[in-house]
Amino acid sequence: MRTTLSTIAQLLAAEIRAQDWSDAHTRSDGARHDRGYDRTKSPTLSTEETERVLVNVMWVAGQALLEDDPNFDIRAFAQACGVPDGWLLNKRGDPNRGIEAGLRARRSRVVWDD
Repeated sequence: MRTTLSTIAQLLAAEIRAQDWSDAHTRSDGARHDRGYDRTKSPTLSTEETERVLVNVMWVAGQALLEDDPNFDIRAFAQACGVPDGWLLNKRGDPNRGIEAGLRARRSRVVWDD
């Protein structure tokens, strides 16, 4: 079954995919960041660390999308965000449940104390 993402989910996924997350731990660059134009080079994360940042950003955005859309497909969103197959598939190449496990149950919002 092929799932179509909502317009906002598609836009969020495109932004998440396009962002360079490799220096997210040292810079607050916003959506316009392009490392090619950086005057000073900051340290970068390893490929594995960068993937973890990407996956966490995908999960946080996905959680909000799930609250709004009962038909939201986190797996389709993760793929659209550019999450590597290693996060989506098991060693046999079948879908694993790891991506789904990163979301809270729908309507179980977190309330943070100030």
